[in-house]
Amino acid sequence: MNKLILLIPALFLAGCANQEIVTMQDTSSQVNDLRDLDYDGVIKARELCDETLNGASVNNDGCPKDKTIKQSFRLDVKFANDSSKLLPSNYAKLEQLAAFLEEQDGAVVTIEGHASKVGNPAYNLALSQRRADAVANALVEDFDIPVSRVEAIGYGDAEPLIDEDSELAHETNRRVMASLSGEYSTTDMRWTIFTSE
Repeated sequence: MNKLILLIPALFLAGCANQEIVTMQDTSSQVNDLRDLDYDGVIKARELCDETLNGASVNNDGCPKDKTIKQSFRLDVKFANDSSKLLPSNYAKLEQLAAFLEEQDGAVVTIEGHASKVGNPAYNLALSQRRADAVANALVEDFDIPVSRVEAIGYGDAEPLIDEDSELAHETNRRVMASLSGEYSTTDMRWTIFTSE
C-alpha cells in the first residue's frame, strides 16, 4: 500500500516531464484604458459619464444615480388681536418657507388666513383675508417668490383650532397657516463610515 502511495506522484511528474515548456512574452499590449480618472470605481474603458461627483453612487457605466427626496413644510404665523401686521419674529418662518419654495420650483403655496370669534363674522372674514394677503405680499415682495406661486385665502372665524371663548382660543385662532409638500431629485451618495443617515 505504501509503494502505491509513492508511485502515484511519480506518475504525475513523469507525465509532465515530456510536455514542452512555453515561455510568455515579456510584455503585452494593453487594449483598454484601465484608469479610473474620476475615482468613481469604473474604469475609463467603460465610463459613460466623465467627472462624476466625488462620492456619488454610480451604476456600471459610471453614471450617478439620482434619488427623490420628499419634503413638507408647515407655516403657522400668529397675529395680535384685530391686526394684520406681521411681527418681526414672523420673518424667520417666512424665510424658511421662501427657501422651501425655491427648492421646490414647481410648488404653489396657498396662504390661509384665520380669525378668532371675537367680533362679527363679516369683519373677521375681511380681517383673515388681510392677514393672508400680508403673508403672501411678504413672500412676493421681501423674498422674491413669483406672485403666480402664491395664493391667499381668508376663512374668517369658520375654522377655529380651539372652538371656545377663551383668551387661549382667541390667541391660537388668530393665525395664518400654509402647508405644502414637494419633492426634488439629487445625486445619491455612497455610504461611508461618516454617513449619518
